[in-house]
Amino acid sequence: MSTFWSLYRVELAAHHRRPGRTKHTLVNHSGKHDFPPFKILTICVPGNTTDQGYYLMYEPETGPGTDTWHQTLDGAMAQAEWEFGVARHEWIKTDCPY
Repeated sequence: MSTFWSLYRVELAAHHRRPGRTKHTLVNHSGKHDFPPFKILTICVPGNTTDQGYYLMYEPETGPGTDTWHQTLDGAMAQAEWEFGVARHEWIKTDCPY
């Protein structure tokens, strides 16, 4: 069973900012590393409820991804728009387990 429910998804294309305006860093046992370029963004909620906010999931070309938390759906979409230039009409409704 998935712990997250996917609401919207967008695949980053040539017209999007890559890398984005925010630098995401992975820290693990081998040190501090930049994430590989992100290729997909997904907006998820915990379980199947919006009571706990919205997660903007960043999926890189390879390896593990990261996320940011937003109080509202509009906040998550605004972050993707500011960071990568994702327009609101580009999001595809998913409504499925993540």
